[in-house]
Amino acid sequence: MKIRHLQTRFILAGGLLVLTTVLSGIWSAFTFAHLSKSAGKALQTSRDVTDLTAILSNALEREDDAILLALNGDRAEAQQELGAERQRFDASFDQLAATLTRPDERRAVQSLRRDVERYRAAGDSILSSRAQPDWAAVYLQRVNPALRQAVADCAAIRELNFRSMRTAAMQARDEAWGATIMVTFISAVALIFTSMIAVLLARSVLIPIQELSGSVEAVRMGDFDRRVQTITDDELGRLGVGFNRMAEALAEFRRSNLSEVLRANETLEATIAALPDAVIVIDPETRIVTLNRLARALMRATGAEQASRLEDLPLPASDIDAIKRALSGERASDIRADFNRALTVSVDGRQSKFIVTAVPIPEFWPNKFGAAAILSDVTDFARLDELRMELVAVASHELKTPLTTLRMNLMLLGERAENFSPRQDEILSTALVGCQELAATIDELLDLTRIEAGQLRLARDVIDLYGVIDRSVASLRQRFDDASITVKVAAECRPARVVGDPARLGMVFTNLLSNALKYTQRGGTVSITVGSSANNGGNAKLHVAVNDTGAGIPAEFRERVFEKFFRVEQQNGRRETGTWGAGIGLYLCRQIIEAHGGTISCGPADNGSGTRIDMVLPTANL
Repeated sequence: MKIRHLQTRFILAGGLLVLTTVLSGIWSAFTFAHLSKSAGKALQTSRDVTDLTAILSNALEREDDAILLALNGDRAEAQQELGAERQRFDASFDQLAATLTRPDERRAVQSLRRDVERYRAAGDSILSSRAQPDWAAVYLQRVNPALRQAVADCAAIRELNFRSMRTAAMQARDEAWGATIMVTFISAVALIFTSMIAVLLARSVLIPIQELSGSVEAVRMGDFDRRVQTITDDELGRLGVGFNRMAEALAEFRRSNLSEVLRANETLEATIAALPDAVIVIDPETRIVTLNRLARALMRATGAEQASRLEDLPLPASDIDAIKRALSGERASDIRADFNRALTVSVDGRQSKFIVTAVPIPEFWPNKFGAAAILSDVTDFARLDELRMELVAVASHELKTPLTTLRMNLMLLGERAENFSPRQDEILSTALVGCQELAATIDELLDLTRIEAGQLRLARDVIDLYGVIDRSVASLRQRFDDASITVKVAAECRPARVVGDPARLGMVFTNLLSNALKYTQRGGTVSITVGSSANNGGNAKLHVAVNDTGAGIPAEFRERVFEKFFRVEQQNGRRETGTWGAGIGLYLCRQIIEAHGGTISCGPADNGSGTRIDMVLPTANL
């Protein structure tokens, strides 16, 4: 009977193979279970016999000690010990007699009983006539030899048990070897049987599949006239018929729609070429599919005109990672361009800077994302940013000298203020505070220019962070008291030693406390918590958290607050505290903390409504 269904063939072949395997497994399991049970029983018997013979030998030795003790004068204690040891011997002897079943072992047990009886008779005889002056000689002639013979009988029983165990092991080995040969034979037969089935199935399946695969490859290469020639009566034959129908439909579709597809592709290429930015289209397998004219010019300028994959592009690693995330469907987060990471390229004799934006392309392939890397020319914007930083640097330097002179004059004036009225003292104090705040702002601006120029230098030393925190709190204590805001420092670990610049770290805490003061209403609380933890490598980390009870920062701005010149007030259009800062405080905090090898982040406060700034710093290894 001819079987026309592949499923039936595979089920029959698999059923025969499973049946053979199951029968072989059942037989093997039964055989090895029997061997395991026999070996376990023999091993347990051997262990019991060894233990019992050891107890018997020990009981005989102790019984002999009791006889000697009685002969030396302590008869009452010796009689008591003698009776106990004889009872222990008899109990163990009964267990041994019940355990041994082989004829030679039974004979050895009977011999042991006879010798023990003889030994006990000799011992009782010498005990009853211990007044004889020659009892020691009688002991050596009659009692001790009987004892040695009984102990030798115990050793003989143990030796017989060892021999029995060795014989059982050899029998188990022979049975295991026979079972192994049988399993090997069955496995070989099953292997031959399986190979025959595989060959038969391959002959009926592989040839049509090869024919179908060749036709599929021909269609992929554009040969829509290729047809499957080997048509069988099973599912593969019906698949071949379906393929031939599909090839006919594709050929007809190609003839009717090829011109429309070409026109659409030309329109797409023209649209990409007309874009003012450089565009690189990448498929889901990270291959470069399309580049417009400007993108090709950038590739030539960077010597990468032969680039064919994403990894070949002359882009920073961060941009490559952004494109890979776009290929997985992730859109870039809304973060302002960092001109320091801009790609600098000389195009047509002009030094230009480009910022890369990665955009995911949904359904580039079915259920697959592609990506478009858009290189925007930001040369003019980068130049404006440079001019702004130069203006900030120049203005800061120019303001520092007259501000220092103003502070000195105000301080000298304060030394001669004996005749000032309270109002005049208040005005003078306010002017000095304003000068100090302006000096701090100028120092921040100068640090900003140093950071942008890569010239920030840290005076590193081993310091206790609590001292830095205490000085920052003390400098702002009056302002907190005036605003009726409570400042608390929670020390969860002491000391808190780090290797860092105390002045720069003091600037960080002063900035964070100033921001907390600015955004916390009267009667609120600002807390600083210092704790420690150890990571998997054993290196300790300091965790510092600054919490306030203010209105908090919206979630979409918690990362952007660390950008330079970014102010939340500009985003929501409100002056919540009456004044706006320069927008560089938190930017400087992040740069300084990262320069110390740490991290800083923003989140909701512990009370759920305020702001929490978290910092992590490596501890000093002393």
